[in-house]
Amino acid sequence: MTPVAPTATWRRVCEDYFSRLIEDLEQQVESEVESRVTAAVEAAVRGAVADATGETRRALAEELNQAVRRLRQSDNGDDLYATLLDVTLSFCEQAAVFSIHQTVVRAECMRRITAVESGEERGAASLPALEFSITEAAAFSTAIETRDPVIAMSAPAEVSDALVRLFEHKADERVYLFPLVADGGVASLFYASGNVQAPLLELLSEVAGLQLHNLTATLREPEPEPAVVQPPAESLVAISGAANQPAAAGDSTSSKEEKPGEPRNAWWGLSRQDQQLHLAAQRFARVQVAEMRLTSPDAVRSGRAARNLYLALQPQIDTAREKFREKHITMSPTMVDYLHLELVRSLADDDPSLFGSDYPGPLA
Repeated sequence: MTPVAPTATWRRVCEDYFSRLIEDLEQQVESEVESRVTAAVEAAVRGAVADATGETRRALAEELNQAVRRLRQSDNGDDLYATLLDVTLSFCEQAAVFSIHQTVVRAECMRRITAVESGEERGAASLPALEFSITEAAAFSTAIETRDPVIAMSAPAEVSDALVRLFEHKADERVYLFPLVADGGVASLFYASGNVQAPLLELLSEVAGLQLHNLTATLREPEPEPAVVQPPAESLVAISGAANQPAAAGDSTSSKEEKPGEPRNAWWGLSRQDQQLHLAAQRFARVQVAEMRLTSPDAVRSGRAARNLYLALQPQIDTAREKFREKHITMSPTMVDYLHLELVRSLADDDPSLFGSDYPGPLA
């Protein structure tokens, strides 16, 4: 036998072997390339998502910052309502602001889809006359009584037949009501529907309520007389430290009898410097409590419901108490714990028991 046959056989074996090696190598290269491309794409997507998320957060923070600034710069109620309607454009499709007049609800301004599509102005000039009794709308009544946001179905019994027809609500549509609390009660309601972003609207409604309270308080405050500091806008608080001091000998006022029903109040007996200290303490207390309501609305609601507001807000309350003690209590022996009074008034609806047994009580 010639050696040609073994050589041909060996050549075929080698060719088959190298062919399989090349196929395996191609598969490995293809798998490695696909893996690396997939990893690169996933990393790029993650980076793009992270960048987009960060940019969205920055944009939202800036938008909220501008909205809060505009609300705080409002000069009157009408301007505040119009501004609130405008800054909430990105967070709901339809909205309205209603003022409360005892048992009657009156629309002040609104934004409707039909009005926007037809090019109508969103201000009060194009506002249809809308007024109805609170008894006709259970959702409005609940929001006013609880002072908390309310989610309701767009049924005539919940929001009134007139409002359902005006906004062309569907039968299964949800609506949101956010109370604007001012001067110890609900002065207005912000009404929203359609793709509602409730947490953001609640925040802006809280800010609007605080500004409305400030505007109302400003209107109530009398013009100061020359060289005389007016007392706080609220009823005068008894200054226990000064009221309990013994009268000086020969003081003719010590022989005067107090009339029944008149509080023992030493406000007008304070020096101008002490009066300024008391007014500064009041302002400090209002700001501290307003920040609690603005930054921790869920804790306020849960603490009020569980009758343990102090435990729900203990870090904020303790920090505010310590600041008030350092900045105001130690500044004058006549100082009153205005922080305690504001906490009870604004957070507990004048019911101190809502703070629970762990609340340490007034500082002075």
